[in-house]
Amino acid sequence: MDCSSTIVVKGREIGPGKPIFLTAEIGCSHEGNFDQAMKLLKGAKDGGCDGADLFIASGYDFYHATTGFQDLDNREEWIKLSFSPDQWRALFDYADEIGLILYVTPLDFPSIELARKLKSPMVNINSDDANNPLHLERVATLGVPVTMHDINITLAEIESAVHVLRKNGCKDIIILHSTQESGEEATLYSTANLRVMDTYRAAFSGLGVQIGCVEHTTSDFLIYAVAAREPVLISKHLLDQHNDAVADNVISVDIKSLAQMVRKVRYVEASLGKGVNCLVADQQGNIDVGSAGRRKVLVAAKDLSKGHVIKSGDIIAKRPGHKGGLHPSMVYKLHGARVSNDIPKDQVVDLNMFADYQATDYKFPNLEVYRSSGHQKGA
Repeated sequence: MDCSSTIVVKGREIGPGKPIFLTAEIGCSHEGNFDQAMKLLKGAKDGGCDGADLFIASGYDFYHATTGFQDLDNREEWIKLSFSPDQWRALFDYADEIGLILYVTPLDFPSIELARKLKSPMVNINSDDANNPLHLERVATLGVPVTMHDINITLAEIESAVHVLRKNGCKDIIILHSTQESGEEATLYSTANLRVMDTYRAAFSGLGVQIGCVEHTTSDFLIYAVAAREPVLISKHLLDQHNDAVADNVISVDIKSLAQMVRKVRYVEASLGKGVNCLVADQQGNIDVGSAGRRKVLVAAKDLSKGHVIKSGDIIAKRPGHKGGLHPSMVYKLHGARVSNDIPKDQVVDLNMFADYQATDYKFPNLEVYRSSGHQKGA
């Protein structure tokens, strides 16, 4: 079984226990404007994203007919959204210059080959092609990590896609659960189905497959629920400014709002913690005096004379605890001990104030009682 725990893209590790890889899905919101594409890359970097994803399509290889959605000539529309190979190279060079990981979503065979020439360090598979073995086979030959969307794709189709990719040499796979792009608000939430990421983990983590999410809804808060599900990658559409004429306008975050969104995602990520309770400390490891003061320590419940043998009620726990002292659980160790010198009421006590401690038996579990209670092996 291949249980590799991380995927590495240009030195950036992606996987459980690593910071969420945040992708600005620019798609084609640049509207074919090269300068706008450059601006969006800069906005993604300045906003705190790790990477950016742009679509590539050749038009005539993407559509077999001139009309498709919205009675547009979709071949011509995609030609308008295209860049020349030199422009693509300039975009990749610029991303490298500013420290942003740029990768592409190729939507047809010529675009896959262009991704190969551009040395895209990772490629995304659009939902349309998650059930297209011909596309999957070709993408696998690129020899780079692959992310894959799942809009309207069944679990069986996802399983088949993973099989095709692995069979053709692609081992670094991130399945991106995609929330819906359109519909009534209530429908968007009721179909978000974030728990399917858990299903994917159960089904595919043994193969080293990672799980992420594309947050496609119009919501301004669902991405934070996504972050709490601990995906390895989150992708969110990005545009310059909201405009109904721009593709994916309603499901996108604009450049101005991106940094705040990223910061909140990082806060959610940090708030999940490590799964163990601990003293609350700041980033430098310092415990706040107020927090420490709320803890209790052991003190004398009354004036205790030299030679007095401690019994229940002689020692109690009180605040504040920021000046040192014994943890309340130590009280039983003091029972039966002898006071070495007079201790006034409310004096914080320590072990040096007592002598003749009584031995405390270690309480091993009574295994015979345990076994007779019906919990023995095979019961």
